Amino acid sequence: MNWTEEQRQAIEIRDKSILVSAAAGSGKTAVLVERIKQIIQNDGVSVDEMLVVTFTNAAASEMREKIVSAIPEQMNRIHKAHISTFHAFALDVIRRYFHLIDLEPGFKICDEAQKILLQNEAMEQLFRGRFQKRDEDFLLFLRLYAGSKNEEAAKSIIFNLHNFLQSLPDPFAWLEEKIETLAWDEKLFRESVLFREMVADICEELESVKNDCLSVLQAVEEAGLGSLVPKAQADLQMVEGILANIEKDYDRGVNLMKAAVFQRFVASGDDKAGYGDIRDDITYLRNRAKDSIKKLISRYCSKPLKEYISEINKTYPVALILKGLVEEFDSIYRQQKQKKGLLDFSDIEHYALKILYEEAAASEYRNKFRYIFIDEYQDSNLVQEAIIERIRRENNVFMVGDVKQSIYKFRLAEPEIFIDKYERFRKGADPSSMKLDLNRNFRSKEPVIQLVNHVFRRIMTRRSAGMDYDKAAALYKGVSYRGPLEYKAELHLVEDRQIEDENLDEEIVEMKKAELEARVAASLIKQNIGLPYYDEKTKQQRFLGNRDMVILLRSAAGIAEIYCEALEKEGIPAYMDTGDGYFDTLEISVFLNLLNVIDNRRQDVPLLSVLRSPIFGFSVDELVEIRVEHKTGSYFDAFLYYSQQGEREELKQRCRESLSFVEKWKRKAKFLPLPDFLWELIRGTGYYSYVGALPGGTQRQGNLRTLVDKGAAYESSLGKGLFGFINYIDAVRKGKIASAPTRLLGENDDVVRVMTVHKSKGLEFPFVLVGGLGKGFNRKKGEAASFHKQLGVALRQVDRDKCCYRKTLLQNIIEARQSREEMAEEIRILYVALTRPMDKLILLGSVSDAESAVKARNQGPAIPSKARNYLDLLLPALSDYKDILFKAHDRRVISVEKQERPDSERMLGEAIAQGFDVEKSLYDMVAERLNWTYGYPAALINKSKYTVSELSRRHEKPERRPVGTEAASEGAQRGIVYHAIIEKIPLGTDWNWDIKRIADFAEDLVQREILSAEEIESVDLSKILHFLESPLGKRLLNADRVYREEAFNLLMEKDGEEIIVQGIIDCYFTEGDKHVLIDFKSDYLTDKPENIAALKETYRPQLELYKKALEQIRGIRVDETYLYLFAVDRAVRL
Repeated sequence: MNWTEEQRQAIEIRDKSILVSAAAGSGKTAVLVERIKQIIQNDGVSVDEMLVVTFTNAAASEMREKIVSAIPEQMNRIHKAHISTFHAFALDVIRRYFHLIDLEPGFKICDEAQKILLQNEAMEQLFRGRFQKRDEDFLLFLRLYAGSKNEEAAKSIIFNLHNFLQSLPDPFAWLEEKIETLAWDEKLFRESVLFREMVADICEELESVKNDCLSVLQAVEEAGLGSLVPKAQADLQMVEGILANIEKDYDRGVNLMKAAVFQRFVASGDDKAGYGDIRDDITYLRNRAKDSIKKLISRYCSKPLKEYISEINKTYPVALILKGLVEEFDSIYRQQKQKKGLLDFSDIEHYALKILYEEAAASEYRNKFRYIFIDEYQDSNLVQEAIIERIRRENNVFMVGDVKQSIYKFRLAEPEIFIDKYERFRKGADPSSMKLDLNRNFRSKEPVIQLVNHVFRRIMTRRSAGMDYDKAAALYKGVSYRGPLEYKAELHLVEDRQIEDENLDEEIVEMKKAELEARVAASLIKQNIGLPYYDEKTKQQRFLGNRDMVILLRSAAGIAEIYCEALEKEGIPAYMDTGDGYFDTLEISVFLNLLNVIDNRRQDVPLLSVLRSPIFGFSVDELVEIRVEHKTGSYFDAFLYYSQQGEREELKQRCRESLSFVEKWKRKAKFLPLPDFLWELIRGTGYYSYVGALPGGTQRQGNLRTLVDKGAAYESSLGKGLFGFINYIDAVRKGKIASAPTRLLGENDDVVRVMTVHKSKGLEFPFVLVGGLGKGFNRKKGEAASFHKQLGVALRQVDRDKCCYRKTLLQNIIEARQSREEMAEEIRILYVALTRPMDKLILLGSVSDAESAVKARNQGPAIPSKARNYLDLLLPALSDYKDILFKAHDRRVISVEKQERPDSERMLGEAIAQGFDVEKSLYDMVAERLNWTYGYPAALINKSKYTVSELSRRHEKPERRPVGTEAASEGAQRGIVYHAIIEKIPLGTDWNWDIKRIADFAEDLVQREILSAEEIESVDLSKILHFLESPLGKRLLNADRVYREEAFNLLMEKDGEEIIVQGIIDCYFTEGDKHVLIDFKSDYLTDKPENIAALKETYRPQLELYKKALEQIRGIRVDETYLYLFAVDRAVRL
């Protein structure tokens, strides 16, 4: 491989600890694997003398595979290698040295559901004990911070602080130190980091005010408005004076800021006409500057500093009470875990660190690991960093990551660790350490790279994101392609002037905006399918298909399904792949909302979701119509009103039927066992069949069956009834449990994926559409208590006698810092989104007025701290960018307009003109498709896409009934498992498969969340070995090339109409010029000749279609076709 100079250094330099800042698409994983390979091969180091830390089990498994693939001779040692997550390594430390911390060796790891239940029990025990003692401190805390109806608000403060502490290496020492700062006097406060933080925040905000004043001055000078120039100069000088004094003499600067008066901006004489042209822009900038100063005064300077300090001091006694409550809660929770022999996930890292503070343990690991590698270093937390510090040598740590892609702050990741270390290494403070930058991007073509650099040079700064997007951070083109197939980026604004004026519920407003955006997105996707695309990896030209396209969203909840529906309406198969876990999949989130509505109809968010879903099928416009007739009260009140007095009879009847449906199932929930109730509801609504017909339908149905399994497990051990089950699931979801959905959709399935930006991290796609850019950021609202690792703990000051509360100065300081950190995270999330595309990037967001939005982008540079959504960042940043297509879409024409195709035909024409290898027939075909209008609209009611199974008239596979319901056929489920193993298992003559290795590989699939342990247990792994040892299996192992799970779309004629046949070929391989096709079957049968013959005839039409697809699409001749029957361990040739 041709390494760049920076990559070569990262691979070859030794005797230093190295921090590699690896930008998006820079090949960091390849560099990491090559460094490990060369150290093993050239330096005489064994793989088991290394510690390789990743951040997911799947990444660890993938790293193992890559290392074995690169160094096959290490395969026999790989099982001894320490290639794992931080948690897995910490667990290994605990199991080895449990005696050092008086831990029972038979401990188990509790899952998040158990953890939440134990924590709730601990909290109840804490409160019960304090109530029984009539503890005065406790009762005071409740009077100040509990709600008027219950103690949940007070409990929330204790829970939140306890959870926050788990990210710190020495949590209770930190808590004691920080609470003491609440007793400081003014002198100590002025000498502290808190005062410096406050002054820095004021100065940074004043810099923004100064920039606004400078923009005003430049505007009036350029317009030649002589009468306004002195006024603009006076405003600028006033702000500069305040800023200079704040930095030198805080008190004088504050007095100047409180006395600040901006000039009256009135043009005189001939300037009046010219001023009219720019008045709106000037007014916007000046008002923003004035508002900023007002907010600064309100936040920090509305009273003397001494009075602010006095208010902070008053919270000190209550903070001591909170400290005691948190410590007691932690003690009770720890005792409960000890009784049950359990550890939770945060215990694992803390106990490992406690062990490693013992020098005997730390020195053993220090001596054992000659090299330590940390992948995704930007996502480390303080505890993990402390663990590495205990076992590292002076110069043996290799850290690789990209702080610009640190997007897991909500999981307590600390990007500041990376930033601080990068700065230290950059300055050369430690001769045994160095930093390297990998900034050559091998993923994206030039237009994508140029746009990314242009945007982030303007919005990613030390103030806004903790780092400057400088030359070292910028992307540089690494792909070799230069030619006509490079597409301009596009920005589409979806306009609806009425949505925000209709005084509707926020949830309905978001639905309407998402629905309009989704229609535009579907139209844009449809236009781009079939565009010519140069694949840099294969060095070949092809055309974009569904699976090349992805829609990225900041948050998928309630939105992704709307996009999927819009795509399906355009005939485009779509799949919601949010990656947020099992409970956030489309089918589960909708069904859980239905359960919530059945349990309690007066929950507007679940109610609106279910009414919009296929279960009830109300459109957004119908939901608006219902609300408009009754605007007071909850949405359920409006729905009930319409069912009785609604204007439109048909809609009124549907409302009545919906309410009757909910009541019927509410009655059933009272007497049916929970798993039976869930299964009947899933089937009785038709929802099971509906989701089965969607792309990834088998997976979706599997997820619903798993929910029934969870209901059975809950009722057998935790509780009874629907209400308890809903609360249990809600607790699990709030606990951020990554309960993985059943994975049955492969990367080759020909669907457009709709996913979150977080899910897309590390992935790449030829075509990326980033939607929802006009959706407001989900900013934290003011809370009673604030915590920050550097700034400490702050409590709201409460005056119960006056029935009021106020934020303290310390809370304002902490919340301002948290706000900046949240915005930095949003900027990094945007960076991840914009660096996913290989070829084409489309940006899409909704605005109430497109003309005003576009105009606002010219009103000075982007100010991230004031951004409400991503468009507030993008529009100003792109104001001077020429290589982007802007387009606005009006609500009234979105559903009927014929969108223009800005690039497709031009690119094809240029490709041919420049001698690019595009057949003229292909050009004609695509051009014809782009301009074609269907001449027989009546035929649109017929189906145009069929699966191979439908055309070959195979019987449906029997469904697997979930646990807790009547017995079920497992054949289809076993078939899915066999297929998954065959798809993933490494092939080649080096593997020497035996039953133990197959079992280890199956366990690896479980760790990577591809299959579950229960699914592995349901199959006979010896059948995989029988296949690999069979004559056909040996041919496969020795094949020149192997292709597995190949998806295809085949154009055929049926009943005089052209149809598309969609299917997936299990496997085919090449032997020289010969091509061999295999289809795996798990049908139950005995080894009788008549059974085998019947099965051959059953599947012959399917295999003929597979053969035809390969021969037409791949242009090859299929020489042999086989069915492999797992039931009888036999290959049958057709």
